[in-house]
Amino acid sequence: MDHRYQLSIVIPCYNEVENLPELFKSLDPLPLKEQGLEIILVNNGSTDGSDEVFRKELAKRDPQVFRVVDVVKNLGYGFGILSGLRAARGNVLAVTHADRQTDPLDVLKALDIYRKELSGDGKPLLVKGYRKNRKATEAFFSWGMGVLSSLALGTRLTEINAQPKLFSRAFFQQIDAAAPHDFSLDLYFLYHAKKQGSILDFPVYFAPRVAGEAKGGSGSDWKTRKKLIKRIFRYIFELRRAVKS
Repeated sequence: MDHRYQLSIVIPCYNEVENLPELFKSLDPLPLKEQGLEIILVNNGSTDGSDEVFRKELAKRDPQVFRVVDVVKNLGYGFGILSGLRAARGNVLAVTHADRQTDPLDVLKALDIYRKELSGDGKPLLVKGYRKNRKATEAFFSWGMGVLSSLALGTRLTEINAQPKLFSRAFFQQIDAAAPHDFSLDLYFLYHAKKQGSILDFPVYFAPRVAGEAKGGSGSDWKTRKKLIKRIFRYIFELRRAVKS
């Protein structure tokens, strides 16, 4: 950990070339150096020319604040996030998405809540968004996954894939070794945060995707969602068995 950095914001990017220029613009208003923030963008095996956009955009910005972690081959959504978190230098870590459906400034709201609500008992606190104004079908999908996960794992979990998520470096290091490399990672984070400490939600505005293709979350076609549901369903019970063993 580098004590100059209070917060590391990790943003996984997989084939988001159309979104990257506007994503960089949306990050510029953040009080980066003043508050000890760093931005880690993970080029998660993109094959759409994202590397050239990263090169151009980074040339305009402070390399002490903006960094790219290159993953040569995409090994999963979770693997990209883990790669960024492992490279982070802050004592608080946050994850948000590159699809511009939520505002990067939401991370600062999460940080304010974290600082106000963190107790001195040493227990982990995870702060995450709760998506508002979603389509009814998408909200129902998230609700169903939350209910299934809660019943199977014996702890209440909601809005599993919502962003941002913010937690301490110490919490991440404790659970890193067994973390899954796919879309199950969000569930893994929430389950361990709830069992060891607590989760706090705050509302975030959730905008429609304006560019690029959904990779498995909101806006994905039902074939992709069916595949995601099957994988999450299997992982829920893998996690349940691991906890009981």
